Amino acid sequence: MENSGVTVMVNVEKKKSNAAWICGLIGFITSLPNSFCAMICAGVSVAVEESAGGDGSGSAGYFWFIVLVSILCFALSFMGKSKNSFVTGLIVLLGGIFILINGFIGFGSMLWGTATGGLYIASGIVSILNKKRAN
Repeated sequence: MENSGVTVMVNVEKKKSNAAWICGLIGFITSLPNSFCAMICAGVSVAVEESAGGDGSGSAGYFWFIVLVSILCFALSFMGKSKNSFVTGLIVLLGGIFILINGFIGFGSMLWGTATGGLYIASGIVSILNKKRAN
């Protein structure tokens, strides 16, 4: 056969991945025991501080903050394919790092906090990478 001089160009488009919301969903499921533990600790913390004569608002706010960060990361992980996926991915990534650090500090929730933080970090990274992909 002769070479007819025809050049074939192949354009490979990378599609946006669904891994962001899948990791976010699994991360939220693994955060439920951690969140339940944080809510119990918040209630106990309020009771102990009030019995000691305080107003009960000291460390309880920190425990509720952990629960709110987890819910925020879960909600934002579903926006991993949107046009704002870089911003949402960055927020989920920072929330995942916070949860991961908390998982190592709070030894009672180390297993669940580490799993949840790792999954939210993966979700954030995929969301950031989705910004560069088409459709």
